[in-house]
Amino acid sequence: MSLSVLLPVMLIILTGACVQSALGFGATMVTMGFLPLLMDYGKALGLSIALVTISTAYISVKYRKQIQWKIMLPFLIPTAVICGIVNFLSAKVSSDVMYFLLGIMFVAVSIFFFVFSNKIRIRPTITSGTILGTICGISYGLFGSGGPMAALYLLPATKDKTEYLATIQAFLFVNNTMIVIISLVLGRLDMGDVPMVGAGVVALLAGTLLGLRIHDQIPSEIFGKVIYSFVGIGGIWIIVSRLL
Repeated sequence: MSLSVLLPVMLIILTGACVQSALGFGATMVTMGFLPLLMDYGKALGLSIALVTISTAYISVKYRKQIQWKIMLPFLIPTAVICGIVNFLSAKVSSDVMYFLLGIMFVAVSIFFFVFSNKIRIRPTITSGTILGTICGISYGLFGSGGPMAALYLLPATKDKTEYLATIQAFLFVNNTMIVIISLVLGRLDMGDVPMVGAGVVALLAGTLLGLRIHDQIPSEIFGKVIYSFVGIGGIWIIVSRLL
């Protein structure tokens, strides 16, 4: 991969990792908004998830004592099952179609969180976990993005932002690990991608450390509105670019 491509890839990954560690999710929303412009959609998804897995592993270990497994499991199990099935099936879908659908999802998520994030509180029960976990699994399998739905489920169930961050990172780590394995099986990642992954890890670590500082100092809801504005604009840009 040429330097002219590698540097933008590193910048995208750094930004995504910063968002992820500051808000608890959002890395793939950033990376998958731009990486498919530089490489095949399947490879972009595989690379994005592989790198985010490292970030989620680091944060999960750092805050391991705050992880609420009992709250997470009713949501995690259906998400993982549906995600695995959808991820295999998505390999047969056109990259252009996937990218267009990704744009629609970005806009929908942006609008939803602006309108409803402060009005809806979902109790972490088996029923709600199964319903939201199924939706999350579909989104995760198609786009590698399950964070927004996970936040909707986990945020009201945890007592503070550290407990929330630890739990959602552990949730994402489990699902990301599964997607990485599937990506390797499907050939989305191979040994030729090692240099790109190595450079991505450097950007990932820098972004993660920066994001953790932001998480400690800035209220998540303020930072979230900025991010969702960015996500919504990015989604509109993706849709327009596909149509044109």
